[in-house]
Amino acid sequence: KMLETFQHDNPKNKNYLILLSRSYAMYTFGFLEWNMMKYQGVDEGKRTQAEVRAKAFYTKGKEYGLQVLNRNAGFEKTLTKDLDSFKKALKGLGRGYMPALFWTAFNWGSYINLNKDSPLAIAEFPKVEAMMQRVLEIDELYNYAGPHMFFGFSFGSRPAMFGGNPGKSKEHFEKAILSYQRKFLMSLVLYAQSYAVQNQDKALFESLLNEVLATPAESLPEQLLANQMAKFRARWLLDHSSSYF
Repeated sequence: KMLETFQHDNPKNKNYLILLSRSYAMYTFGFLEWNMMKYQGVDEGKRTQAEVRAKAFYTKGKEYGLQVLNRNAGFEKTLTKDLDSFKKALKGLGRGYMPALFWTAFNWGSYINLNKDSPLAIAEFPKVEAMMQRVLEIDELYNYAGPHMFFGFSFGSRPAMFGGNPGKSKEHFEKAILSYQRKFLMSLVLYAQSYAVQNQDKALFESLLNEVLATPAESLPEQLLANQMAKFRARWLLDHSSSYF
């Protein structure tokens, strides 16, 4: 709320907008999606409440990011046009737009992931992929190799008939994991949760998640909270592995 107040008082300050987009993304992924996971099969009311809030927060995060991106005339003009025109416009967005591109795509893609039963939401995903591809081209290591984690999860969590690609998923995850010497633990959790489950590789699933539990959260001090959240998820996934295999 404080950030939103600052932004309201400084509507042209893009840094506040990017920070808001990032904050909504991180809070929703880190806490609300975790609540959806831990209340699954335990308290459906709380799980549903977390899901409703998650969808609303991801939408807010996306909208704050779009306020920055729409300052680029080419982006704004092609956002509702065909995919090829949109991709051409993205080429005109350089490093200065990269954080807004990443967090907008993160929020938007995460929202779609929670709305897989909506054809309208699914139809928007190619543009989200194009945005994240542009981030990958500019800086593949941005936000702890975030673009690689995005594509690893995207390709790894879908069946082939819906655009899944195990080979590409594995390649992206391995790049993300090795980029930070296996110390950014959420990348290992997402690898297990998507690729290992989709390919029914229980040995890899257990190996990755046990590695997360065995690695000190402090191994990457600046991501202590994220690593701790990764450990919570790893423990839950191992305890509920029978639901996946």
